[in-house]
Amino acid sequence: MQKIVVGVDGSETAQRALEWAATEAQVRGAGLVVVHAWLPLAGAASPYSAVVVDPASIAETARLTLADSVESLERAGLEVARLDQVLVQGPAARALIEVARDSSLLVVGSRGRGGITGLLLGSVSRQIAQYATVPVVIIPPAYAERPDAATETSAA
Repeated sequence: MQKIVVGVDGSETAQRALEWAATEAQVRGAGLVVVHAWLPLAGAASPYSAVVVDPASIAETARLTLADSVESLERAGLEVARLDQVLVQGPAARALIEVARDSSLLVVGSRGRGGITGLLLGSVSRQIAQYATVPVVIIPPAYAERPDAATETSAA
């Protein structure tokens, strides 16, 4: 059976990617694997850190993010024949590429961060497009979500 892998992070763009992937899974009769990757806060393990972090709390928040994403499919009226949930502690791009290794498609949303912000923060969608070994679909941010949307004008 074919499977489609989709990454979620609780954002609106990830939700759009999830709904697109679920619809595609319906059309293809494929299974859907919903993946959420999370990282503990940097510096949290340091005895000198001013931030007190409970790793169990972070893991629970990640689990809830994944569960909420999957439940949103039901609220949207989208059902797939087979749905699996995967929660991974690690970098998102690496986790998605690994889980999708034997899939027919990998779907992610893009937050549209470009320029310096994209270079400094990295881009999961950029890494996936560069390193994935399966076909990739990147769902762009909706027009209203794009950081440069307020400054763009349409040509008449």
